[in-house]
Amino acid sequence: MKPIFFDKKTCGTCKKAQAYLNESQVEFEKVDIINNPPSRELLDKFIDADNVKPHLNSRSAIYRDLKLGQNLPEKARAIDLMLQDSNLIKRPFIVQGDVGSFGFSTGEFDEKWGTSGK
Repeated sequence: MKPIFFDKKTCGTCKKAQAYLNESQVEFEKVDIINNPPSRELLDKFIDADNVKPHLNSRSAIYRDLKLGQNLPEKARAIDLMLQDSNLIKRPFIVQGDVGSFGFSTGEFDEKWGTSGK
């Protein structure tokens, strides 16, 4: 089973992450996060209840409008907001079985997705 790579076409970070995976010949299934957002169950599985901030896209309009940087929501509320506006989900969001990651970090990708840092 290939990892599911939730991305947005215009997301620069998603493009960098995708290129990194491609360079390492890691196959994945790409899903448009705007038209096909992850389920509540999937978000609930991978979002840390003690620290929702790393899972939120701080560049999204809803993040700024609701001043989430100063007033972080509880996990359930954060997921509700993500389901209302999937731009709030930090991208890319990649999952496979019990492994998941939000955003792009070469170290995390090397560890979780078998990239080689070529």
